[in-house]
Amino acid sequence: MIILKLVPKTKPVFLIHLLCLLFLLSLASTALAEQKTAQKIKVMALFTDKAMISVDGSQKLISKGQTFNGIKLISADSDFAVLEVQGARLRYPLGSEINTSFKKQDPGKTLVIWKDRDNMFRYQGKINNASVHFLIDTGATSIALNSRTARQAGINYKKGNQKVVQTASGLVKAYQVSLNKVTIGHIHLYNVNAMVLEGSFPTYVLLGQSFLSRIHMIRDGDKMNLRKKF
Repeated sequence: MIILKLVPKTKPVFLIHLLCLLFLLSLASTALAEQKTAQKIKVMALFTDKAMISVDGSQKLISKGQTFNGIKLISADSDFAVLEVQGARLRYPLGSEINTSFKKQDPGKTLVIWKDRDNMFRYQGKINNASVHFLIDTGATSIALNSRTARQAGINYKKGNQKVVQTASGLVKAYQVSLNKVTIGHIHLYNVNAMVLEGSFPTYVLLGQSFLSRIHMIRDGDKMNLRKKF
């Protein structure tokens, strides 16, 4: 004799509700964890290569290169502090506040660059894996860098197309190349056209339209907003 055991119809419904409840609890715990890591940062005072910063109410005077509660001071003067927050280096004037949850970088996040004391928009970034200092130049048709910086970035620029360009110092030999990777803040672009100029000019790497035309850029008074296109 075969005995059939009937399973109540409500059991599958109960299991579905239980799974939904566990899923919601998981989301809630993730949200709480992110809230716990959220930090409120404020620039309290500025000095040459030093800054007084407040992190969640705790204050500390730190020097260039030092880290306090995960916030690293890259440089400072009487106008701005350059802080490394979430892996991005941004300029913050005196009294500015930053709120962060230290989540994974959003490719659509806006990078804010403040005008410096010379009324220029400068920012530290990378070409390939080499650290460089960028000067945003909306009038330049492409990225422009000197030959010394190119060598430090491992660029074999003499294989590029040779040209002659006009500079403030006169005519100089230049080479048209393609940069493997250009990084500014959290924005990474690949295969970016550039010109390498023989000699020491320009002192800063000019971040021209070969890079800027591939991102969203908005000038807002003393700050420049950059955001990667999707």
